[in-house]
Amino acid sequence: MSYTGEYKYNPDTFKDILGLADDFNEFYELYEKHIASKNQTDKIFLENVGMRMFFTIKHRLIEGAITKSMAREMLDYIEELLDD
Repeated sequence: MSYTGEYKYNPDTFKDILGLADDFNEFYELYEKHIASKNQTDKIFLENVGMRMFFTIKHRLIEGAITKSMAREMLDYIEELLDD
């Protein structure tokens, strides 16, 4: 893990849920890179990971690995960070 900030969702919490920990780690890394650089290319990469996370979260919801309210909260949080 190479991000340094404090975030609402700790990827280690989701290490047993397929894809979530890796997606959160990658998202946070790219988020910090984008915040530091304000580079449009970094923003595009961040948005791509955000879109992939949407599908990961939806799949984990369908599988019953996370609740509907948790999925909604995660998606809202990702959207909030993308709007920064």
